[in-house]
Amino acid sequence: MSEQTTLILKNDLSELERVMLLVSDLCGRHTISPEIEYDLNLALDEIVSNVVKHAYPEGGEHLFSLHISLSDDEFVARVEDDGVEFNPMEHPAPDLDAPLEERKEGGLGIFLVRQIMTSVDYQRMMGTNIVTLRKKLPSC
Repeated sequence: MSEQTTLILKNDLSELERVMLLVSDLCGRHTISPEIEYDLNLALDEIVSNVVKHAYPEGGEHLFSLHISLSDDEFVARVEDDGVEFNPMEHPAPDLDAPLEERKEGGLGIFLVRQIMTSVDYQRMMGTNIVTLRKKLPSC
């Protein structure tokens, strides 16, 4: 099994539905477990939402891309946007031991993405943010 696909997305939260439908379709056709499908959707929801909400502070419509490749043993998603620079790997992990009223807002989603994916990588190349998520798939 090997498959590649690309979605061109607008910076609008309604685009998350397209992402989730694509992941669901891929997982269904490649017999990926519902637990892994959930992890993939959670991670992509967080990364795509961050692009939509934070990459273009000046507003206006912008396009960015989601590239997915799927092989027998790995799911890889690469999100590319030309918005403001943001490296999720430099975002500090939240203090989960602090009382709720003392915790800083934000950061929990990126923390969860780092926990559920096999790896998360970031590059900034020629004005483009590139976040690559990898999830090893169990052998059948």
